[in-house]
Amino acid sequence: MIQRIRGVVIVLVAFVLAIGMTACMNWFTGVPEPTLLISPVSIIGDRGEILLSVKNMPDGGLASLAVVLGGITYDISKISNVAIEPLAGFTLLAGQFIAGVGGFMVAHSCAGLHDGAFAKITFKATNNPTLADFVFTKPDMSMGDDSNNAIAFVLQDAFEYYAK
Repeated sequence: MIQRIRGVVIVLVAFVLAIGMTACMNWFTGVPEPTLLISPVSIIGDRGEILLSVKNMPDGGLASLAVVLGGITYDISKISNVAIEPLAGFTLLAGQFIAGVGGFMVAHSCAGLHDGAFAKITFKATNNPTLADFVFTKPDMSMGDDSNNAIAFVLQDAFEYYAK
């Protein structure tokens, strides 16, 4: 009788361990997708900013982001003097924002970024602009990893991410 109980306990423990291990394999949750996060607009005085961040980048991480001219549009009645400020060791290679359209390219020469902010869009704010006054067009954006391979990504309004 004791051996039978011991056998049932061993089978139950093995079953629980097997179920627990499947959670580690992402069978039920899926693999998180690489994501480009656009923060809400933050305004201090007449200066506004939007943080650009990534999360869940694959091996190698984000090493470059290019947005063709027109890949970002904005309301010129609320937003002017737009510029890009690279963060976390990234360098601005090119950038132009004029008459409500913009584009830029940032890159990191040494490593990729897996999670975190890599650039900041700064601008002069009038009439309380919001993120709705900017349009980011994903087909006009491309990401590269530290081996210069393209990264497929999801573009996400990141209010929940930055509100943590």
